[in-house]
Amino acid sequence: MVNTIALYICIAVLGAILFTGSSRRTEGEASFFDRVSSKEVQGVLAVFIMFHHIVVALNAKSLDPGDMAFFYYYGILAVAFFFFASGFGLVKRWMTDKDYIRGFMRRRIFTVLVPFFICNYIYLTDALLNNIIFRKHFGFGEVICSFFGIFLVNNEMWFAVEIMILYVAFRVVFAKVKKPLAGILIMTGIVLVMMVIGLLSGHTDTGVMSYWFKGEWWYNTIFMFPVGMLYAYKEERINQVIRKAFISILLASSILVVLMDHVHRNLISRSIYWTEYNHAAHPILDKLLGLGQETVYELVFLILVITIMSRVRIGNPVNRFFGKISLEVIMLNYLMIDKLYFLYKMYGIGVYLPAVVAGTLVCASVVYIVKNIVLERRSGLFDGQVT
Repeated sequence: MVNTIALYICIAVLGAILFTGSSRRTEGEASFFDRVSSKEVQGVLAVFIMFHHIVVALNAKSLDPGDMAFFYYYGILAVAFFFFASGFGLVKRWMTDKDYIRGFMRRRIFTVLVPFFICNYIYLTDALLNNIIFRKHFGFGEVICSFFGIFLVNNEMWFAVEIMILYVAFRVVFAKVKKPLAGILIMTGIVLVMMVIGLLSGHTDTGVMSYWFKGEWWYNTIFMFPVGMLYAYKEERINQVIRKAFISILLASSILVVLMDHVHRNLISRSIYWTEYNHAAHPILDKLLGLGQETVYELVFLILVITIMSRVRIGNPVNRFFGKISLEVIMLNYLMIDKLYFLYKMYGIGVYLPAVVAGTLVCASVVYIVKNIVLERRSGLFDGQVT
């Protein structure tokens, strides 16, 4: 009963954050997906991912999250949107700003690199303290590799690593190409290589420190990055189609999302990415089946989101605030999930969940401020600017 109430409250909060201050778009708007609106959606999805992480953590402890398990199945959709929006934003800026590549390292890569290492050292310090308290042993090599980010002390830091790899690849490719389609095709090839590496890497043997590309999350959403790039390239034509066939696309994508959700839940229940541990005859084929279905699922979901955004303009100060710290929220959430777990044991989900959310937001805000100091930026938490 408590978990059911918690689910309804979480959904209500997400809905309120997303749609408060929203308005109907005018017929003459040429573009309905831009850096500002996509960043605001990412802010809401960062809160969603917090709920998702909490449920995943409870499952890992063999605890029944009840109806809160709703959030378990949709983490991939939230992350898919992050990759899609990133790919879209990069190509859109490159096409409209001829000097965009200049200063790209500082403007984009360092924006991820700095908070990544801040969060990495927080997790590493925590791990070493636990090492002393619980008399566990980390080898010298593990500590050194973790210090430089080659090992991930917390595997949820994977997103920052992967997006930095994509940013570096974008910087190299789009500094040379003259036409966007050529760059998009090369980036698609790079993404496919990364997906193959992840597909063949399996899972980590330890829950403490992990190599890169260990786990299906490294490759089951990343393809939306070049999809976002392609949308930026063909935005005008795609938007025209959506306007002309709005009702048909909305109904078709809605129905397909429901159907894909049903298929996806069935695949997850079969542990489709983990069948090598059940001595399956063809575990790679099982992973490809999961990857193929999830890729279609994510595409359909993104079509639905863009179609809705063609008629609805969202935007409010809370969205913008969450959008600013979305990366830091994703990276620091597991710290609060672990450190505040005693609240779950004492008081249950009703106290634990809001405490984790509040703690994560505070920590993420502090890291965001430190990042801006390091990068000498003046953008504040509440100034409404998208950086």
